[in-house]
Amino acid sequence: MITRVLDKVVFAVLFIITLQVPILADHYRQYLNGYYDAIRDEVTLSSELAKQHGFSSVEAMLDSLQQNDEALVRDNASQKAQRFSMIDSLEQGMRTLEYGHYFEKLTYMANPEQFSTLKKVVDNFRPSIPLTPASVIFSLVTAILLNLLIWTPHFCYCQAKKLKSSSKPFSYK
Repeated sequence: MITRVLDKVVFAVLFIITLQVPILADHYRQYLNGYYDAIRDEVTLSSELAKQHGFSSVEAMLDSLQQNDEALVRDNASQKAQRFSMIDSLEQGMRTLEYGHYFEKLTYMANPEQFSTLKKVVDNFRPSIPLTPASVIFSLVTAILLNLLIWTPHFCYCQAKKLKSSSKPFSYK
C-alpha cells in the first residue's frame, strides 16, 4: 500500500515538473528574442555607420578596425565581430524554441553551451501551469513514461519475488 501511495506522489511530482518545461521554453524564447533584437539593432546601426564611411559591409568595417594601431579599437572590433557572428546561432535557437517539439526545446535548453543563458532565464522564472492542450498532453505523457521508467524495476522485482515464493518444488513421496 505504501508503494502505491509513493507511486502516486512520484507521478504527481513528475507531472508538476514536466508542466514547467513548456513554460520555461517560452521564457527562454522570449529571452533569446530580446537578445536577438538588441544585436540586430546594433548590426543595423553598424551597417549605417559602415555605409556613411564608405565600407561595403559591416564585416569590411570590422576588418579595417581590427587593423587599427590602437589596441582598444582592435579589441572593440573583435568583440563586435563575435556578437555579430552569434546572430545565426540565435536565429536557429529561436526557430527551435518556436517550432520544435518539447523534447527538441528541452535538448536545446539543456545543451552545455546554453547553461549561462539557462541560468539567467531560471533566475527570473516562476513556476506556473501552461494552458495549451499540447503542453498539458506533453507533460502528462512524459510524466507517465518517467514514472514507468522509475517504478518498472521495483514492480518487476516484486513480481519475480512473488513467482519465486509461489512455486514449490514437487516431491515424489
